[in-house]
Formats: sequence, C-alpha cells, structure tokens
Amino acid sequence: MKRNIFFTLAACFVMLLTSCDKDVDLVGTTWKANYSNTVSIEGMEANISLDMTLHFKDETNYTMSVNTSATVMGQTMPGESNTEDGTYTFDGENGVFDDEQPFTYNKDDKTITMTIDLDGENAEMFGSNQITLTFKEK
Repeated sequence: MKRNIFFTLAACFVMLLTSCDKDVDLVGTTWKANYSNTVSIEGMEANISLDMTLHFKDETNYTMSVNTSATVMGQTMPGESNTEDGTYTFDGENGVFDDEQPFTYNKDDKTITMTIDLDGENAEMFGSNQITLTFKEK
C-alpha cells in the first residue's frame, strides 16, 4: 500500500514538472513594433522608420506587414510597404518564424522580441550587425 501511494505521488510530481502551460495564446492576436534609427545611405545621413504589424492567424501561420520611410535632407520619402505570410512555432516562451528567425515572449512586460542579424551592406548601413525589434500587443 505504501509503495502504491509513493508511486502515485511520484507520478503526479513528474506530471506537474513536465506539463507545459503556455503563458500566452498568440492565435488571433496582433502585435506592433516601431523601429527608427539614423543610418548612412550612400554617404548621406538618413532617419529611417519601420512600422511592423505581426498577426498570428492560427496556431502555425502568421502575417507580417512592414511599412518603411526615410527622411533625408529634410525630405520624408515613403519606402516599401510589404506584407508576407509565414509559419511559426511557439512553446509559450520561445518561438521560431519560418524555421529560421527565433523570437521570445517576455511574460513580465508582455512583449515579443526578436533580434535580426545583418551582414554586408545592411550591417554597414545600420552601423551594426544586429537590430532588435520589440512587439507589443495591439
């Protein structure tokens, strides 16, 4: 009898430790991020702005819309507007877009963060090998 109680308690303890409860359900949510920086474009300083909207359509599919603009010598010029669909995985804290771009959910400040690696011309333009984007739920 003692042995059965011990095994029952042990099984309950193991299930408690291995159960995964998501902190957030992303399905149907929309998140926004804004990024701005001064960059060098063909030797001229420009202020760029990126406005991104991330929508989690279901448990594995998302849509990302990006609108850009640049201000050079006092003139603001709209850039590209682009919308792309993709897939993602998410375990409640960590995720990956399109099997290659990791992201994290911070439950304390309720944000999604991803760091994008830059190389070559983009790294030179931004003056960095990475940019970090922080999304807040809309």
